[in-house]
Order: sequence, then structure tokens, then C-alpha cells
Amino acid sequence: MEQIKIGMLGEFVVTIGDRMVCGPGCRKGQLWSLLQYLATFRDREIPASELQAALWPKGTGNAANALKNLVYRLRSAFEEAGMQDARRLVLCKRGVYRLNEALPIALDTEAFTAAARSAQQEQAPQAKKALLEQAVSLYGGDYLGGEGKQAWTGPVRDALHRQYLACAEPLLEIYRAEGASAALLALAERVNEIDPFAPQANFCQLRALLDLSRQPKALEYYNYLQNRYYRERGENLPEQVRGLYGEIIRHMNNIEIDIAKIKQDISEKGQAKGAFFCDYEVFKEMYRVNARAAARTGQKMFIGLLTLTDEQGCPLTGRLRNRAMDHLQKTLRYSLRRGDVVARFSGSQYVVMIATRNYDNGLKVVGRIAVRYRSEYRGGNARLTTTLQPIDMLEE
Repeated sequence: MEQIKIGMLGEFVVTIGDRMVCGPGCRKGQLWSLLQYLATFRDREIPASELQAALWPKGTGNAANALKNLVYRLRSAFEEAGMQDARRLVLCKRGVYRLNEALPIALDTEAFTAAARSAQQEQAPQAKKALLEQAVSLYGGDYLGGEGKQAWTGPVRDALHRQYLACAEPLLEIYRAEGASAALLALAERVNEIDPFAPQANFCQLRALLDLSRQPKALEYYNYLQNRYYRERGENLPEQVRGLYGEIIRHMNNIEIDIAKIKQDISEKGQAKGAFFCDYEVFKEMYRVNARAAARTGQKMFIGLLTLTDEQGCPLTGRLRNRAMDHLQKTLRYSLRRGDVVARFSGSQYVVMIATRNYDNGLKVVGRIAVRYRSEYRGGNARLTTTLQPIDMLEE
């Protein structure tokens, strides 16, 4: 009998031999959810009540008849695809269901988990590396493409995802130790496609780009990553990733002996308007420079923190946070002077550095920002709070 293949890592695909039963263009519904459940838990008998609760968590008119109808339709779908005696696909006896163990059914989830277990148990370095490579190659994507809506799919998806990272992360370290930058980059990019917030893969992708002398691409990815962490999670980049920023910038410039070209390169393009915005890593360096200069010149410098919360003082989240922070950025740009410096400190905070005569004047500056923000922003439940302190001047 021809082999039945059921793919659930990435897109859901079912084939009999070389014939497609359900593929990318297949309309998904309860019929295929039934097959997914039976295939995922095919190592045991499944009571009808369990299947009914999984497929119809909010209940349905006549769950017993609805389940029998689904089983009939599933067998019919396989019969239409050319399976002989499709009634044998799903066995039902005394109110329990299961896929027929006697049929040649291959699941990509089982192939992956078997390879992952072998890799994790192997101790010999070269054999372990080969098994890890095999395991990560078998992981076509998150379980059911991350599209499974039923509650039961979540734990399965999370467990497989963790198992994938448990194979991919050691392999990243192996490639890194070997200096295999091209392989490191390819794997890190794949891991980041599956899990954009995997810190080790984030770091390794940047590390590989730097090792391959692709600094502009590294800077582009760093900025993309930083924006994604802020907007989707309201968090700073992992410390290990932030630590690469200085190296990215340091390697952006080649040796140059023409001072005019250097000036042209570092000058702002176009007319500079409003405050200067930069990455927080750059802000820290500018703070240190200004702290040194203030100790020598006596210039009064202040650092302010602007925080957005809801009316109960809790951090904003999701679209409300993003809209409020975008508007605050605009307010800061046009409320501060060109010599003032601004950086995003967290998902819902900006930090500013301003030069002014005294503390009272500094309070007036941040007060004007707050007034302008509240008068112009109509985004709903977002409250702005501000704090201000003088910078700590270094002793001569």
C-alpha cells in the first residue's frame, strides 16, 4: 500500500504516494482538524468525549453525530484521493478513536522528534553535530504554521518549538566555535524566521554578518531588530546583542586620509531640524562626553526621562503604545533644540539630554513637552510623566 505522509511542521500537507489529499490551497476546517488531532496523538486511543471537547470547545448541537459525520467525510476525502478501503483509516470501537496503526503513515513531527532525541543523547562531537543538522533540517516551521486556532494546538506547538531551539542553539555555538560564518549566518537567519525573538540567534546573525565583513547589512538588521523589539514587545534588545553595536559602527569606516571627505561623511544630510535622535548605545557615549565637558566648562546639563503609562500607571501595550510613542517622538523632535539629544530607552520611555541655565529652566522645558503632548495627542488612555536630574559631572 502507498505511504500516507502527513506534514504538520510549517504548512499542513497530506499526500498518498505522489497524490495530494490536502495542500497549501486546501480549505482548512474541522475535517482536517480531526486528522491533525488523530495524527498528533496517534500513539493512543482517544475517547470520543476528548475529540468533541478539542474540536468543539464551546459545544455543538449533537457532538456525537457531528464527530461521526467528520469521520465519514475524512474517509471519503481519502477515498477520493485513491486510497483503497479508506474505511480502515480511522478505527472506532466502543467510543474511542485512533488512526489505524497497521497503515504506512509517516509524520514529519515524529521524524523530527526522533532526530532531536538522538542528537541530544549523542556525546561524540562530530556525530552530535551531524544529528543536530539533521534535526533542524527536518523542522519545516512551527506546528501547523502557527495557524492552529484550537486551544489544544498551543501546547503541542510550544513543545516542538522548544525542542527545535534545543537543537538549533547548540548547533549555532558549534558553527561559531568552528568559525563557519556562512553556515552560522544561514542557520541564524532560519531560526530568526521561525522565532524573531530568539536572543542567541539574533546575536549570531549579527556576529556572522560582522565576521563576513557585511557591516552595512549588520547595521540594517540591528536597527530592524531594535524597532521590532520596541514595537512588538516593548523591550530593549538583549544585552548581548546591544554589545555588538559599537563593533558594527567601528567597522563601518575604512582608512581615509582626506579630512574633507571625513567631514562630508559625518555631517548631517539636509537641514537639521529639532532634537538629535540616536540609538541608546550612542546616547550613553554622548552622555559621557558631555559629563566630561561640563566638568571643564561649567555648562549645565540635565537628563530627563519621559514615560508613557495608562491612567492606572501600568505600561502601555500593543498598538496604543506604538501610536503614543510615535506621537511623543514627534513632540520631542519639534519641542527641543537642535543641540538636545533624545534616545528611546524602553518600549514606553524616551530619555533626553538638554543644556540649560539651571534646574528650573530644565523643568520648564520638560513641562512644555508634556503640555504640547497632551494638547496634540488624542489617542485615548495614555498618560505622560516626566522626571529631570542634572548629569553627574566627572571630577577633573
